[in-house]
Amino acid sequence: MIKVNGNQDNEQPSLENWEKVIRINLTSGFVVAKAALPHLMQTQGSIVTVASIAGIRSGPTLSAYCASKAGVIALTQSIAVDYAEQKVRANAVCPGWVKTEMANEEMASLAKDTGETLEQAYKRVTKLIPARRPSNPEEIANAIAWLISPEASFITGAVVPVDGGSLTVDVGMTAFM
Repeated sequence: MIKVNGNQDNEQPSLENWEKVIRINLTSGFVVAKAALPHLMQTQGSIVTVASIAGIRSGPTLSAYCASKAGVIALTQSIAVDYAEQKVRANAVCPGWVKTEMANEEMASLAKDTGETLEQAYKRVTKLIPARRPSNPEEIANAIAWLISPEASFITGAVVPVDGGSLTVDVGMTAFM
């Protein structure tokens, strides 16, 4: 059984939910890139997409989200390959936990389930991340600003985790922490 954003009770998710997540996270990026590319080719511009570490590593009941974010990464790298000769660069930023309205909603749900506060829920989900905290939106924006800057002029097709070291952790070894 493939869970596609199902819940803990093994409820089967719908095809409509899958399509909605793909449309929001992946198709929208394609539409924006398609509209921007003619201008970017004239100006030798840069695209930075926002994927997620969920596009690199999976989590339980997140199939649609993970697949959509992996698709964003593949789309970005395809643009990098297809438009490099026109001097258009494309890179993907992959945030981990970021204190946003969406993350706050997820933390509120976790906090309710565990009887914790919002801050305790954030501590729970970041306790095995080397930085031991979520990022803030400005930290993600800074990475994006750098990738579109002249200082990153020879970087294209890169997948840049902005995750406090989350992807560096060997999950099995956390038993020794």
